[in-house]
Amino acid sequence: MRPSPPSPFACASVTLQACRAVLRRLGPEDLFRPTPCTEYTVGEVGRHLVRSMVLLGSAAGEQIDVPVAGTLGDDVAATAEAALAAWRRRGLDGSVAVGHSVWPAGLAVEIIPLELLVHGWDIARATGDEIDVPAAIAGYVLGRARELVTEDKRGRSFAAEVSAGPDATALQRLIAFTGREP
Repeated sequence: MRPSPPSPFACASVTLQACRAVLRRLGPEDLFRPTPCTEYTVGEVGRHLVRSMVLLGSAAGEQIDVPVAGTLGDDVAATAEAALAAWRRRGLDGSVAVGHSVWPAGLAVEIIPLELLVHGWDIARATGDEIDVPAAIAGYVLGRARELVTEDKRGRSFAAEVSAGPDATALQRLIAFTGREP
Protein backbone atom coordinates (compact mmCIF):
# COMPACT_ATOMS: atom_id res chain seq x y z
CA MET A 1 0.00 0.00 0.00
CA ARG A 2 1.39 3.36 -1.05
CA PRO A 3 1.48 6.10 1.61
CA SER A 4 -0.64 9.16 0.93
CA PRO A 5 1.20 12.37 0.08
CA PRO A 6 1.79 14.79 2.93
CA SER A 7 -0.52 17.75 3.40
CA PRO A 8 0.92 21.12 2.42
CA PHE A 9 0.97 21.96 6.14
CA ALA A 10 2.90 18.84 7.11
CA CYS A 11 5.29 19.37 4.22
CA ALA A 12 5.82 23.02 5.17
CA SER A 13 6.50 22.02 8.78
CA VAL A 14 9.20 19.57 7.68
CA THR A 15 10.81 22.05 5.28
CA LEU A 16 10.67 24.80 7.92
CA GLN A 17 12.50 22.58 10.42
CA ALA A 18 15.13 21.71 7.80
CA CYS A 19 15.59 25.38 6.90
CA ARG A 20 15.77 26.37 10.56
CA ALA A 21 18.50 23.80 11.16
CA VAL A 22 20.59 25.42 8.41
CA LEU A 23 19.87 28.92 9.72
CA ARG A 24 20.82 27.94 13.31
CA ARG A 25 24.31 27.03 12.14
CA LEU A 26 24.97 30.46 10.59
CA GLY A 27 27.54 32.76 12.07
CA PRO A 28 27.57 36.54 11.58
CA GLU A 29 30.30 36.18 8.93
CA ASP A 30 28.04 33.91 6.87
CA LEU A 31 25.42 36.58 6.21
CA PHE A 32 27.60 38.25 3.57
CA ARG A 33 28.50 35.12 1.62
CA PRO A 34 27.31 34.91 -2.00
CA THR A 35 24.62 32.32 -2.76
CA PRO A 36 23.52 30.37 -5.83
CA CYS A 37 20.98 33.22 -6.23
CA THR A 38 23.77 35.36 -7.62
CA GLU A 39 22.08 38.67 -6.83
CA TYR A 40 21.65 37.78 -3.12
CA THR A 41 23.92 37.15 -0.16
CA VAL A 42 22.96 34.66 2.56
CA GLY A 43 21.44 37.45 4.66
CA GLU A 44 19.50 38.78 1.68
CA VAL A 45 18.12 35.30 0.87
CA GLY A 46 16.98 35.05 4.48
CA ARG A 47 15.29 38.46 4.30
CA HIS A 48 13.68 37.39 1.02
CA LEU A 49 12.26 34.37 2.85
CA VAL A 50 10.83 36.64 5.55
CA ARG A 51 9.22 38.91 2.92
CA SER A 52 7.85 35.88 1.07
CA MET A 53 6.23 34.52 4.22
CA VAL A 54 4.68 37.95 4.92
CA LEU A 55 3.33 38.05 1.34
CA LEU A 56 1.97 34.50 1.61
CA GLY A 57 0.32 35.32 4.92
CA SER A 58 -1.37 38.31 3.31
CA ALA A 59 -2.55 36.06 0.45
CA ALA A 60 -4.32 34.04 3.14
CA GLY A 61 -5.95 37.25 4.34
CA GLU A 62 -3.82 38.13 7.36
CA GLN A 63 -1.30 40.85 8.13
CA ILE A 64 1.99 39.46 9.39
CA ASP A 65 4.46 41.88 10.94
CA VAL A 66 8.08 41.70 9.86
CA PRO A 67 10.22 40.93 12.91
CA VAL A 68 13.08 43.34 13.48
CA ALA A 69 15.00 42.16 16.53
CA GLY A 70 15.48 38.42 16.13
CA THR A 71 18.11 36.32 14.45
CA LEU A 72 17.59 35.50 10.80
CA GLY A 73 16.50 31.98 11.79
CA ASP A 74 14.03 33.31 14.35
CA ASP A 75 12.60 35.80 11.86
CA VAL A 76 12.16 33.19 9.13
CA ALA A 77 10.57 30.78 11.59
CA ALA A 78 8.22 33.38 13.08
CA THR A 79 6.94 34.59 9.72
CA ALA A 80 6.67 31.07 8.26
CA GLU A 81 4.74 29.83 11.30
CA ALA A 82 2.45 32.88 11.12
CA ALA A 83 1.85 32.32 7.40
CA LEU A 84 1.04 28.65 7.98
CA ALA A 85 -1.36 29.55 10.80
CA ALA A 86 -3.07 32.07 8.49
CA TRP A 87 -3.49 29.40 5.82
CA ARG A 88 -4.86 26.88 8.32
CA ARG A 89 -7.48 29.44 9.37
CA ARG A 90 -8.27 30.42 5.78
CA GLY A 91 -8.45 26.93 4.35
CA LEU A 92 -7.54 25.73 0.89
CA ASP A 93 -10.75 26.41 -1.04
CA GLY A 94 -11.18 29.07 -3.69
CA SER A 95 -8.57 31.32 -5.24
CA VAL A 96 -6.16 33.91 -3.87
CA ALA A 97 -4.03 36.70 -5.25
CA VAL A 98 -0.31 36.20 -4.77
CA GLY A 99 1.57 39.17 -6.11
CA HIS A 100 0.23 39.80 -9.60
CA SER A 101 -1.13 36.28 -10.07
CA VAL A 102 -4.31 34.52 -9.01
CA TRP A 103 -3.83 30.94 -7.86
CA PRO A 104 -6.04 28.18 -6.54
CA ALA A 105 -5.57 28.46 -2.76
CA GLY A 106 -4.56 24.79 -2.49
CA LEU A 107 -1.67 25.47 -4.87
CA ALA A 108 -0.68 28.90 -3.51
CA VAL A 109 -0.02 27.47 -0.05
CA GLU A 110 2.52 25.11 -1.65
CA ILE A 111 4.78 28.11 -2.27
CA ILE A 112 5.67 28.01 1.44
CA PRO A 113 7.51 24.66 1.44
CA LEU A 114 9.00 25.43 -1.98
CA GLU A 115 10.50 28.70 -0.73
CA LEU A 116 11.74 27.18 2.52
CA LEU A 117 13.38 24.18 0.91
CA VAL A 118 14.96 25.84 -2.12
CA HIS A 119 16.21 28.90 -0.27
CA GLY A 120 17.28 26.76 2.67
CA TRP A 121 19.34 24.82 0.14
CA ASP A 122 20.75 28.10 -1.26
CA ILE A 123 21.90 29.14 2.20
CA ALA A 124 23.30 25.70 2.97
CA ARG A 125 25.21 25.60 -0.31
CA ALA A 126 26.63 29.09 0.27
CA THR A 127 27.96 28.10 3.68
CA GLY A 128 29.26 24.62 2.87
CA ASP A 129 26.36 23.04 4.74
CA GLU A 130 23.59 20.68 3.64
CA ILE A 131 19.85 20.77 4.12
CA ASP A 132 18.33 17.50 5.23
CA VAL A 133 14.80 16.49 4.22
CA PRO A 134 13.30 13.09 3.52
CA ALA A 135 13.27 12.13 -0.15
CA ALA A 136 9.47 11.88 -0.06
CA ILE A 137 9.20 15.53 1.02
CA ALA A 138 11.67 16.72 -1.64
CA GLY A 139 9.77 14.70 -4.25
CA TYR A 140 6.45 16.16 -3.11
CA VAL A 141 7.84 19.72 -3.30
CA LEU A 142 9.25 18.97 -6.76
CA GLY A 143 5.84 17.78 -7.95
CA ARG A 144 4.19 20.96 -6.70
CA ALA A 145 7.03 23.09 -8.09
CA ARG A 146 6.25 21.72 -11.55
CA GLU A 147 2.81 23.33 -11.20
CA LEU A 148 4.06 26.57 -9.64
CA VAL A 149 7.15 27.34 -11.71
CA THR A 150 5.68 27.97 -15.12
CA GLU A 151 7.63 29.20 -18.13
CA ASP A 152 6.50 32.79 -17.53
CA LYS A 153 8.32 32.65 -14.17
CA ARG A 154 11.60 31.61 -15.78
CA GLY A 155 14.08 34.43 -16.16
CA ARG A 156 12.40 36.47 -13.40
CA SER A 157 11.95 34.33 -10.31
CA PHE A 158 13.67 31.20 -11.58
CA ALA A 159 16.45 30.46 -14.03
CA ALA A 160 16.07 27.85 -16.76
CA GLU A 161 15.99 24.26 -15.57
CA VAL A 162 19.38 22.53 -15.60
CA SER A 163 20.16 18.84 -15.88
CA ALA A 164 20.33 16.96 -12.61
CA GLY A 165 21.76 13.74 -14.00
CA PRO A 166 20.32 10.23 -14.04
CA ASP A 167 21.31 9.36 -10.45
CA ALA A 168 20.06 12.60 -8.89
CA THR A 169 18.12 12.55 -5.66
CA ALA A 170 14.68 14.14 -5.41
CA LEU A 171 16.25 17.19 -3.77
CA GLN A 172 18.86 17.49 -6.53
CA ARG A 173 16.11 17.25 -9.16
CA LEU A 174 14.15 20.00 -7.37
CA ILE A 175 17.21 22.23 -7.21
CA ALA A 176 17.96 21.64 -10.90
CA PHE A 177 14.32 22.31 -11.79
CA THR A 178 14.58 25.72 -10.12
CA GLY A 179 17.64 26.59 -12.23
CA ARG A 180 20.43 25.86 -9.79
CA GLU A 181 23.37 23.50 -10.25
CA PRO A 182 22.80 20.65 -7.78
